[in-house]
Amino acid sequence: MRRFLKVFSTPTARSAAVYYFGSFALGLGRYFFHLTLLRFLLPSEYGEFLAYLSLLYLLGIPNATIANVVTKYVADFRGRKDNDSINRFFYFLLKKMTPTTLILGSLIIVFRNQLAIIFKAHPLAFVILGASVFVSLIGSLLRSYLNAFHRFIASIIIGALEILISIVLAMIFINAHLSASGAVLAQLLSGVISLVITFFILRRFIFPPLTHFKEKFKLGSFTGFSLIFAIGSLSLISTDVLVVRSVMTEHLSGIYSSLSIIGRSLYFALGPLIGILLPIAAHRHASSRSAQSVFLKLGGVMIVFGLSATLGFALFPRFIIGVISANYLDAANYLPLFGLTTFLFSLNIFIITYFMAIGIPQVNLFLALATLSQPLLIFLFHGSLTQVVNINLMIEVFLFLSLLFYLKKIKI
Repeated sequence: MRRFLKVFSTPTARSAAVYYFGSFALGLGRYFFHLTLLRFLLPSEYGEFLAYLSLLYLLGIPNATIANVVTKYVADFRGRKDNDSINRFFYFLLKKMTPTTLILGSLIIVFRNQLAIIFKAHPLAFVILGASVFVSLIGSLLRSYLNAFHRFIASIIIGALEILISIVLAMIFINAHLSASGAVLAQLLSGVISLVITFFILRRFIFPPLTHFKEKFKLGSFTGFSLIFAIGSLSLISTDVLVVRSVMTEHLSGIYSSLSIIGRSLYFALGPLIGILLPIAAHRHASSRSAQSVFLKLGGVMIVFGLSATLGFALFPRFIIGVISANYLDAANYLPLFGLTTFLFSLNIFIITYFMAIGIPQVNLFLALATLSQPLLIFLFHGSLTQVVNINLMIEVFLFLSLLFYLKKIKI
């Protein structure tokens, strides 16, 4: 017993615990934001909002790529006490990503009317989304620096403030009859506020920019595989919502969107364990220490929590849906399988993150295959929501088996 307590009372374990429980609380806050919208919006309107949000996730793929790159490289710079590289790396990435981000945002705004027809939505929301793309880039970069510096408490406080502001603003805008567009605007404004606060905390590390050194950063293949990771991890929880919105009725889209966001609550709960795996495991691997114990401990916690939540979804689906709103009770039949799918998705992303931390990012090719298969299969077989749910489960099962085979091959 004493040995057990000693293992879980190390500085790393304490830091991980603070980050996990704080991030778990943030996940509940984000989930509450969606529950609030489910209360105030009809299924067709909430389906419209989640379509916006899913599109923003996909547009944020470059930002998610940056997040992994920053976490790994800045952690290495900190280990070498290379403050100059920490400063220059921020502007190096900003310079590289800004043109792409501005082009994406501009295209969203220019083609807002066409997108509104495809997704049965309002053009105004796509103007807001276009502006959100650049804000998301800066925010993702700054948040990744916070995590790389292990400023977990600051990250949690800022996240909580952002959620609170987004909920308050969303209620104001919805009451002003802006509907789903108001919820999107609320997220944009709350993101700007959290961005300013984060910059203030990090200003001594990244401001003013150093100009007396030439850029010498070579990101190599890790960046390419990080891009695949970002595409896969964001697409697998977003593309299905967009395809369903496009090929099925607005009502069924809303039912599926409610199912998706309730299922994602499990990912919100397990996400912090994935978030702390990369910086801790990468730091240990870079220091020539084994990262296996970190993987096994965090993985064990993930399995216990994940299976418990999945069991709850299976035993009380109608109760869970009914607490939110009676308008979405049709989703209860699909919740057990969707919960299992989300658990497997979270576990798959966790395993891939470990591979990336120890320098084996090639496993992202399995993720790429799953990512390409999902929209194609749903587009071909969407006669009912049951088919869509089964397709997602099948994809995650095959991905999980592939990763287990690879884990066995390298013996963890």
